[in-house]
This record gives sequence, C-alpha cells and structure tokens, in this order.
Amino acid sequence: MKKIPYQNSQKILSRFELSDDAKPLIETNSSPAAVIATLEKRALYIDLANFFAHALPMRESIWWATQSVGLRKQDLSSLENQVISESANWVKQPNEAMRRTLEIKIEPLPNESCAKWVGRAVFWSGHGSIAPIDNPVVMPADHLYAKAVGGAVNTAAALPEWSGYKAYYKRVFEMAIDIANGGSGMKTLEESECLVPRD
Repeated sequence: MKKIPYQNSQKILSRFELSDDAKPLIETNSSPAAVIATLEKRALYIDLANFFAHALPMRESIWWATQSVGLRKQDLSSLENQVISESANWVKQPNEAMRRTLEIKIEPLPNESCAKWVGRAVFWSGHGSIAPIDNPVVMPADHLYAKAVGGAVNTAAALPEWSGYKAYYKRVFEMAIDIANGGSGMKTLEESECLVPRD
C-alpha cells in the first residue's frame, strides 16, 4: 500500500486510541496490512475506519470521507450533499476561500450529521487557521482532520438509521484499500449509489 508506507503500525496507532475490544488483538509492531486484516476479521469496523482515517495522508483521508459519506447521499439533505460535494472539490484544489465557506455551511448541521464531520475534516486540515478570520492564527492539532474523517465514516454507517451498515462498511473499506494503493476509491458517487442498500 504505497499511500501507507509504514513497516509497522506504531506511528499510526499513536495517533488515536483503539477500542477496548481491539487493544488486546493489535500489536504496534504489526504491519498496517495485518492490523487491517485483524480488525476486519473481528468486525471491529469503527476501529478499522479510524485506522484508515489516520493511516492515509491528509488529502487521501478526506477524499475517502467524501466518497464514503457520498454513498448515503439519497438519505441526506441538499445542504449536506452540497457540503460533501464542495469538500471533494476542496481535496482536488485546496483553497482558503472554500475552506472558510465550508466552516460557515456546516454550522447549522447537527453533530450527528456525517456531512458536518466531512466539512470539519476540511476545516481542520491544517491548511489554515481554525480561529475566527480576524483573530490571531491558531492551527489545528496534528491529525485533527483524521478524527473528523473517522467520525464522518462511522456516523454515515449508523445515521440516518438503516440496515445497510455491513454492506456500507464493506464498500468503504474496499475504497480505502484502493486509495491506499494509489487509486481513486471510486469513479463517481453516482456509479456507487446502487452498491449500498438504503434499508
């Protein structure tokens, strides 16, 4: 996986905390591929999503979030879908105006909105201050964007409520592996709409 070029998983695992169920199963000296295989085999999907979120480079990680959350576009509001689309555009061409626009657009969305977490990932990307525009510069903590990516992917698995979360996780992990290997994850959101059942 050329986008996750680590011999072992120590650096990745230092960026977030595994669940109590996952901790006994994972050795920090294991390869990323071994960690991925263990978490997937044990169906520890939340941990696996967080692992990918912190293992992929920043732009690839946020791109993965936009594509993953996009699988649920039929169940989201027009504002949420706009945030997802603009976040994907930001990944392709990062710019400060779009980052600040997303900050404003996600404000009215509830915290349980997967799209809000995608927008936060962009805002916390490290490409600019997270303080109000006229205030002194405050940069986000390292890998704060990855916490938002994990939040986005895992929230989309659960909310809005549905019975398709297992198929969803299967698809998003396939996308993550493809991105880790240098692919795009998927060609377009539209092509993947039929891959995950709505109920």
